[in-house]
Amino acid sequence: MTVVSTSIPNLVNGISQQNPTQRNITQAEAQVNAQSSIVKGLSKRPPLEFVANISSNQAYSTNTAVHPFIRDGNNQYIITVYNGGIKVFNLSGTEQTTNISSGSSYLASTNPKEDFKFVSVGDYTFILNKSIKPAMTSATTAAKVNEALVSFKNANYGRTYSVTLSHPSMNSGNPITSSFTMPPGDNVATQGGLRDTAKIATAVRTHSGGSPGTYGGTALNASPISSYFTVTQYDSVLHIKPTDNNANFTITSSDGAGDTAMYTVRDEVNDFTKLPYYAPIGTIIKVTGDEGETDSEYYVSFSGNGVWSETIGPGTKTSLDAATMPHAIVRETNGSFTYAPLTWTDRISGDSDTNPNPTFVDKTVNNISFYKNRLILLADENIIFSEAGSYYNFFATSVAAQLDTDPIDLAASSNEVSILKHVIPYNEELLCFSDRAQFKIEATEAGYSPSGTGITLSTRFQHDPKVTPVGAGNYIYFTQAKGASTAVQEYFVEPDTSNNDAADITVGVPTFIPTNCYKLISNTIEDTILALVDDGLDSNLAPYTASSNVSPTNANRLYVYKYFWNANEKVQSAWSYWDFAGVQIISAITYESSVYILANERQNCKLYKLDLRNLEDDTLGINIYLDQRVKLSGTYDAATGLTTFTMPYTVNTGLQCINATNGADISINSQSGTTVTVKGNVASAYLGFNFQTLYTLSTQYLREPGKQGGLTALTSGRLQVRTMSFDYVNTGFFQATVSHNNRTDKTYSFNGYIIDNSTSIIGNPVITTGTFRIPVQAQNTQHSVTLKTSSYLPANIVGAEMEGFYYRRSQRA
Repeated sequence: MTVVSTSIPNLVNGISQQNPTQRNITQAEAQVNAQSSIVKGLSKRPPLEFVANISSNQAYSTNTAVHPFIRDGNNQYIITVYNGGIKVFNLSGTEQTTNISSGSSYLASTNPKEDFKFVSVGDYTFILNKSIKPAMTSATTAAKVNEALVSFKNANYGRTYSVTLSHPSMNSGNPITSSFTMPPGDNVATQGGLRDTAKIATAVRTHSGGSPGTYGGTALNASPISSYFTVTQYDSVLHIKPTDNNANFTITSSDGAGDTAMYTVRDEVNDFTKLPYYAPIGTIIKVTGDEGETDSEYYVSFSGNGVWSETIGPGTKTSLDAATMPHAIVRETNGSFTYAPLTWTDRISGDSDTNPNPTFVDKTVNNISFYKNRLILLADENIIFSEAGSYYNFFATSVAAQLDTDPIDLAASSNEVSILKHVIPYNEELLCFSDRAQFKIEATEAGYSPSGTGITLSTRFQHDPKVTPVGAGNYIYFTQAKGASTAVQEYFVEPDTSNNDAADITVGVPTFIPTNCYKLISNTIEDTILALVDDGLDSNLAPYTASSNVSPTNANRLYVYKYFWNANEKVQSAWSYWDFAGVQIISAITYESSVYILANERQNCKLYKLDLRNLEDDTLGINIYLDQRVKLSGTYDAATGLTTFTMPYTVNTGLQCINATNGADISINSQSGTTVTVKGNVASAYLGFNFQTLYTLSTQYLREPGKQGGLTALTSGRLQVRTMSFDYVNTGFFQATVSHNNRTDKTYSFNGYIIDNSTSIIGNPVITTGTFRIPVQAQNTQHSVTLKTSSYLPANIVGAEMEGFYYRRSQRA
């Protein structure tokens, strides 16, 4: 039998559900309400600090959608949206004035947490309601006018210029022609004046002013033509349209020179240069380009002599229905907020074929985002970008020429249906998530443009669409539903390649996070990921009056992942959970090093704060570990010898009072409602409730170097643990409980007091550094050791050591 010892260098890698022989030596069996820090070691988690009562007499539905609006260093807000309503609070819990000018119907939802998506840009926060499909309004441009233009281009002697018209109601449907024949040009003195295309147009229209030329047929301004057509002359161009706008009229023209001297334009031309120089203001013509090339078709409108400007086609729907599109809540200059629908840019060019509706029209829009100065919507398999710099425009500005700033509409191409649910910036690109795959949005060096942007399949990982992926440094974290539990994947770019991959960071704790995970929160300052879990769909869809205190099952927990990278090596990967008695978490946001938690407690909604830095009080030099903690000034009554504190919330039994001057625990004399009294003159105090921190060590094994590297646990022989020693720093109190199989548990307490030491004053906390050794006297597999503390005092355990006896009958070969 040999005396042996092994050390546990730190206790900062959380728990593992692997067999103890397979675990990292720094991992534990259980860790509750403890923070894993590579600086402080294992310590109590930050206390839950009370910030404000969000509602004094109502609880909030756990189905409330919550969005952080972090405008700048002076303006941070929490936006809450529920069925039929919206409220905004600053991080002090003060409700901000919110005006709903219109659009309240867009806030209707039977599942607010799922339906409402957000993105903030400047003072605007866009709000998407997934349950409402975007639509076009019935508004259209003016119907097509049935008309024609006859352009007289050249004046040639001896040529006959003619216009032939037919109308179903005119002349029994038979055509009627008006013509004018130019003289032969043998007498310039009498005939030269007719070499004017405007005079030729007049001659054809009126059969006058063309002498010595000759007329034929019926003048266009004479009966019966004048009864069915309006003919207006614009210099050398005749504008002809049926008086009843009948589309079945016909018109042809002839000049005896292969249409080189005159031609007719009805509805469209195939060459922009053939557009007449004159026309009525507002005349619309389609330029078709080469035959079969619909991409080159566009409409132009006459706006002045020789000027044709691109326009929208006749009878074309123009407008997105603002009532069905994302709305916005806007921070005004006076600090108030205004919620209203937005004015979306109309289609101003082309038609439904050449400038089609965005693909999100009449489809469920799954998410909204913003990137590279473009608003982004995800609908079905498509990602749709607005025009660059014009967030409200999803139509091409011009059909005649594609612009780099035009909207972008891309479809995810895969051998299976890939409905896009989330999009997140990553590695100078955009990464889109469907339920079963990830897609990269890549652009050329010139930037995002319709011609230079594409979408390609990147990886295939299952993804839980209820949980929005979050970024942290060079990594993205997303969840996967695995039966009754939730897995978290860490997405990354493989070193020295451009390939993406993912690793399951819950592989060692596969059943740790339960189902119903609805949110991940990333705090990159403190290298922490938080997973939030609810207790299922809340039947209340808006704030409500609770008939009893809330009683959460999973919604009182935060599942915490603490990590630390040293260059490309992850030296910390720690899972644990924090729970908060009687607190029903609705949602949480992070700002700087703090987490702000919106939660129900008892029968009303409150705002709490967790400072992940776990800082010490400047006066006391320690942190005071009480949940729902408040720091209050007291009012002393010399007559009664009592100090009164007025709590901001109704207190439960178990309230604890700590003197903010010396850290002493003060007995509470009485408490009723929000009034608390203590004996003596106490200027200020911390008040709150104790919470228990617990850490159960893994089964101890001796280990030896493995044949393939690492350490291998020795399971043969007998290891009899004699003692466990714990190195602590700046610690006031903790307990170590040894649970023996078939024997009574033994608990050993450390309180820092040392007999005959001047710093050990009864009633005042003693904070010390040292080593605490406890006896175990049991076989390694027949006991467990748990560290725990419910004290308000700090406990920081930086390492441990096991000492025992080891016996093995054989030697390794």
